[in-house]
Amino acid sequence: MQAAQFMKAPVWLCTGLPTLALVPFLARAASKYGFSLNDRTSLMWWHVNLFWFHTGCDVFSGYYQVMPVLTELYTRMSPTHSYPRWHPNRVHFDCAYALELYVEAPFAAWMMYLFLKQDHRRYLVELVALAIQFAGTVVYYVPGIMRLEHACWLSWADKACGSVWMLFPAYVFWRTLTTYRNGDSKKHT
Repeated sequence: MQAAQFMKAPVWLCTGLPTLALVPFLARAASKYGFSLNDRTSLMWWHVNLFWFHTGCDVFSGYYQVMPVLTELYTRMSPTHSYPRWHPNRVHFDCAYALELYVEAPFAAWMMYLFLKQDHRRYLVELVALAIQFAGTVVYYVPGIMRLEHACWLSWADKACGSVWMLFPAYVFWRTLTTYRNGDSKKHT
């Protein structure tokens, strides 16, 4: 029942479906044009973040609360989602959601474009976009961690999964820094 409700929802059709449908096309394009492994990885990162994680999950499930099933999961993981938007108890979530809607999702679209075009500016812009993601993740999770808030095991699973938005930016920063420090900047152009 929940799966059918979820799969028929217009918000899923506009976010989840493109996430799944575009993966083979992007993979084929990356292969056809000889993208490096790092570029293919980044292209997919920005693709799934644009359509699914920023928009489908956080904006539609956490902020607007219109995604079937996921909205209920967000509220179960963090009961402060039951308050209205911008309520003082959930303002840190809404700040992170606004950052995703107005900054991170547009950056993700731009990053997809830059990687598809193999634009020479992609690595610099990516570091900026990833720094914003990292900061947004801190804003989203740290208040609950500091207050030792957890509603159920899903709260901890959410925090564990959310750590990816700190680990991947840290990894790309390290990878980029190492590449340039070793004098291999030609690999990035």
